[in-house]
Amino acid sequence: MASAVNVFFVCGAPKSGTTWLQRILDAHPEVCCSGEGHFAIRWTEPLARVVNEYNRLLQLDADALFEGVPVYPPVTQAEMDEVARSFILARLTARAGPSVRWVGDKTPEYTHRLAVMDRLFPEARFINILRDPRDVVVSHMGHVLRYGHAEVFTPGSDKYRDVVQKTISGWIGAVRLVDVFAQAHPGRVHELRYWELHRRPEATLARMFGFLGVDTAPALVAQIARATSFEAVTGRRPGEEDLTSFLRKGTSGDWRERLDPEAAQAIEAACGELMREKGLPEPA
Repeated sequence: MASAVNVFFVCGAPKSGTTWLQRILDAHPEVCCSGEGHFAIRWTEPLARVVNEYNRLLQLDADALFEGVPVYPPVTQAEMDEVARSFILARLTARAGPSVRWVGDKTPEYTHRLAVMDRLFPEARFINILRDPRDVVVSHMGHVLRYGHAEVFTPGSDKYRDVVQKTISGWIGAVRLVDVFAQAHPGRVHELRYWELHRRPEATLARMFGFLGVDTAPALVAQIARATSFEAVTGRRPGEEDLTSFLRKGTSGDWRERLDPEAAQAIEAACGELMREKGLPEPA
């Protein structure tokens, strides 16, 4: 691994294509992108609870034994952050070879933990993927179906309505949180759209790799686009659906076949203005 590496994080509303994006980034020889580290929720937040409890017990001992003055000072935020940062960097670099200049992790929920990741890595960059929330709803339904809820694709069922409503609120929250962060940190967030990966893969990848400052040679970008395509990864053509697979269908605009008019209208009413602001839906 190179002696000095840069750090990035991939985020987006769940079921927006973050796993595909991770595969693409990881296919670049100068980039190592791992997935689902969940470093904020599964590491820094539990660590904070451990530190708070440790500090509490230090004070109890001080009150009982040392006239209220701890022998050891309480652990500070900076000390805790250094432990978290060292751990995360070790995880990020574990797979990185000598040519790697950027190491990253894809976890969709970083949309809600941007401030934490920024505090730990103030020079980090962020890549956010946006997808038509109607397709996000359908992708969520496919995910729920794989867990045995066959009724999720039945319009009017409780599970169907639940997925629609939860996806709407989750999508809006994720998009707005990234917007706020991007405005406060110019130049550190790159956004791309799921439909662009389908319609203009090479140009879209070239812009993303350019954001990281790694090689954007056309031959390399084209090779990465081919190697990480839906057909190359699954052996199926886009549109050939497998309801048992995480990579279900590999298309954009599937909502037209899956959503009933009521659900589509509800999503448009809640998300339409934000969709258009973000270059969604896919152009005809």
